[in-house]
Amino acid sequence: MAAACTQRVRPTLRNAREFGFPAALINFYRESAPDSVDGRIELDQKLWSVQNAIRENRDYVPGATLFPLGYVVFASNKFGDAYCIDTVRVDEYGKYPVVLFPHDVIGDAASLADVEPYRLTVATDLEDFLKQFARRMLAEQPKYN
Repeated sequence: MAAACTQRVRPTLRNAREFGFPAALINFYRESAPDSVDGRIELDQKLWSVQNAIRENRDYVPGATLFPLGYVVFASNKFGDAYCIDTVRVDEYGKYPVVLFPHDVIGDAASLADVEPYRLTVATDLEDFLKQFARRMLAEQPKYN
């Protein structure tokens, strides 16, 4: 059974890598992929499966706007606001912060200058985000200008 699951996930991980997901997120999906019936793990927020994360970044706003700017949507809150790995910034240890963007102010043609005022850091990196997620302690209110 585990081998079948691994075989299903690998082609999608390859797609995620080719799509441009950061290594930390790909490693998370390789080791702990959300694989529920609807493609997410949900506590107070939704942690997207790799398949849904690709769709969020390719097909839906704000992800389709944020992804080319260096932000990778991988989770959302109950209102549809986007949790992203911020590949624009990296700390001295090579880790990317996790940020939250409101879903209702990021338009299709937004530039980096347009979205930066709404950027809210919620975790120092993916590991910190996952700890907060598990403890139900994540910030849910996005930053509005």
